[in-house]
Amino acid sequence: MAMLLNSVEKHRCRIILDVGCGTGGNLELLSSYGVCIGIDISPLALSICKKHWDGNLICADASSLPFRNCSVDLVAALDVLEHLQDDVAALSEFWRILKPNGLLIMTVPAFMFLWSGHDVALRHFRRYTMSELKMKLRKAGFVTQKLSYAICPLLPFVFIFRKLQLIAQHNMKKHTALIELPKPLNEALIAMLQLEATLLKYIDLPFGVSLICKAIKPSV
Repeated sequence: MAMLLNSVEKHRCRIILDVGCGTGGNLELLSSYGVCIGIDISPLALSICKKHWDGNLICADASSLPFRNCSVDLVAALDVLEHLQDDVAALSEFWRILKPNGLLIMTVPAFMFLWSGHDVALRHFRRYTMSELKMKLRKAGFVTQKLSYAICPLLPFVFIFRKLQLIAQHNMKKHTALIELPKPLNEALIAMLQLEATLLKYIDLPFGVSLICKAIKPSV
């Protein structure tokens, strides 16, 4: 997310929405760019968030946000769109509330061939390709500024692990796939992801476990 915000001046944005903020993991970083409001449909998640975040929190549906037209400077929807049955309606709602030249930053999971019980457990409706997400953004009225696959080094590991789940006939069970890696491998992956973050400033990657996006609501 920090890479998506690298062209945004700190405190430039008057109003920022973290849509699908969950327990608030991104609120502190986003609040350094302006007044940040956390939005989530889960009262439980918001109650946990309140324990460590004293900012504004609102319980609301991403497809029906309680904000006026053209009233928000930046919308962050980080690993949110895949949870929504009508993702185009949510994108249109983001477009409605954003000011002209307002920014949308998003992350979503990539590639349906990586679908597994992990997605089922997290109540995902889909994983995305770059062309699919670009088409839906355009349909909602956005102009894409940055759209790339990300977390490229993990793709072969995730693919193999989920194929092994298929062979073991466990892939559609509802469980999250959290794996503790050996320390040397974990450190190597962290180094590769740090290199990837640098590369993403200059190029778009052709594959990865996730997609990252920065889009703008054009002024005309």
